[in-house]
Amino acid sequence: MLPDWNKIRDDFTVLKRTINGKPIVYLDSACMSLKPRQVIDAMNEYYERFPACGGRSIHTLGTEVSNAYSAAREKMARFINAAHPEECIWTRNATEAINIVARSLRFGDRSKIVTTSLEHHSGSLPFVERARRDGLHVKVVKAQDDGTFDIEDWKQAIDNDTRIVSVVHSSNVTGTVAPLRDIVEIAHDHGALVLSDDAQFAPHHPMDVQSPDVDFSVLSIHKMCGPSGMGLLYGKMDLLKDMDMFLTGGDTVADVRFENGEIIPEYLPPPEKFEAGLQNYAGAIGSGAAADYLLSIGMREIEKRERKLLTIAVKGLEEIDHVHILGTENVSIKTGLVTFRVDTVSSAHDVATFLNDEYAVMVRSGAHCVHPFHYQQGIKPSIGTARASFYLYNNEQDVETFLEGMRQLVDVSS
Repeated sequence: MLPDWNKIRDDFTVLKRTINGKPIVYLDSACMSLKPRQVIDAMNEYYERFPACGGRSIHTLGTEVSNAYSAAREKMARFINAAHPEECIWTRNATEAINIVARSLRFGDRSKIVTTSLEHHSGSLPFVERARRDGLHVKVVKAQDDGTFDIEDWKQAIDNDTRIVSVVHSSNVTGTVAPLRDIVEIAHDHGALVLSDDAQFAPHHPMDVQSPDVDFSVLSIHKMCGPSGMGLLYGKMDLLKDMDMFLTGGDTVADVRFENGEIIPEYLPPPEKFEAGLQNYAGAIGSGAAADYLLSIGMREIEKRERKLLTIAVKGLEEIDHVHILGTENVSIKTGLVTFRVDTVSSAHDVATFLNDEYAVMVRSGAHCVHPFHYQQGIKPSIGTARASFYLYNNEQDVETFLEGMRQLVDVSS
């Protein structure tokens, strides 16, 4: 049965709001998705029915939250097709997840990190700082101007000195999807690991960490209908066991002894190894509810829906004078977003302000934490670009309102 997109849209109560008498057209999901009532209800249930501490307390409320917390991890493992739920680590966001890997991975006698010019700052800077600290070498694979990669560049960049490759699976600027399977194969042939930044990919496409055989994957759950302040780190179990600890303290401990004047800790294996302190139980439960919600609709159906909306948007923008799309216009290799600049407007912030104030259309403006690629295109980050991103709750009318606003913007600014 095909999804009822109108019914799905009704799950997002914020879309019933109006601004200056106009209905909201929310096209900023690549930054933060809206939340369906099912996720909000799941989080509220925790706070209303069992707002206790998990793990440490064996009373009824403690047991209920522990069970719900574990069930949420299992739901996320199912969402990304991890081999074991214990390979899924709760974090605050994808940024923290990448920092855990960058700070905790042991490099041994390998000294090279490979990343790209298309990375979100969170995908590259944690490794840049690790390289500065330990005298490692960072090799940057330059994306082509359309946001795609030449596989030959990866073959030249990855060698036997490479310890890890950090690559954005789906760009938050161009929307292009990287050839992850080929990159993993090249890296593994050289004994290197691969971290896939799936913050933009996971909300919009079917996920399977085992199929391209990535070693690490990171998600920002606030981009996939889940709560803010929640992310996920997936790592193969043998790698997680071998990594250094990122934080230590409560809930990471199996035992601590005091012997001969020394404190001697014994730590738990993953996932507890990386989840020190009191956890965001409501956030984890809401994350599991978000995974369930998306899977109930079908990730392939969501992908097709967004591609349909994106096709209309890209075609419409192509027909407007003075509008230039950043990256490829080939929607078949893109996630559901389009980034653009307008010749007749001094900055992307002016584009976003006009659309918001005149049409209640909400888009993103700036350099989207991807300054290197903007510089590569000759665009100063202070000028930036505008980005419209689509999700399962958007419809054709949203796209047409956006395009109407863009046509009017160009008319009044020319």
